[in-house]
Amino acid sequence: MIEYDKSLAQLEINKTIIENLMLNLTEEQAHWKPAEDRWSMLEILNHIIDIEIEDFRYNFELILFNPEREWPSFDEMKWITSRKYNEREMSSSIEKFKEERDNSINWLRELSSPDLFSQHFGNKMHLGDLLSSWLGHDLFHIKHISLMRWDILKKWSDPFTPDYSGFYV
Repeated sequence: MIEYDKSLAQLEINKTIIENLMLNLTEEQAHWKPAEDRWSMLEILNHIIDIEIEDFRYNFELILFNPEREWPSFDEMKWITSRKYNEREMSSSIEKFKEERDNSINWLRELSSPDLFSQHFGNKMHLGDLLSSWLGHDLFHIKHISLMRWDILKKWSDPFTPDYSGFYV
């Protein structure tokens, strides 16, 4: 079963991984998209920030303190353009991510081991499901960012190629 304290420690580790994967990019690389239907590094990072605040942290509080209230709905895909993620700067986005993740971790630590079996009345989501999904969302985007780093490496290595290192799937 998922352990609360270890989960908070993993959120902290994930913060460092995500931050480090975003460092050392030029602004051009941060804004670049390998195809029109793919996300830029800035879009990925700002998506993570908004989901941190408006999904995971908000819904964690909802289950704990107001489980009878309606589960919020939003269109995170529309946020990419409506919130102009790709028009932001990488350095300020990294700082915002670190600040919001720290806010989340500090708030979660203040809760002192809440009951992970607490449940939302409407969709039956448990607090433990949400915490596990929070970690899973991080891992999904760590993979996503790593694959983008590969695309960036291939594009900016020209005329050289990193293909000798192997191929990703």
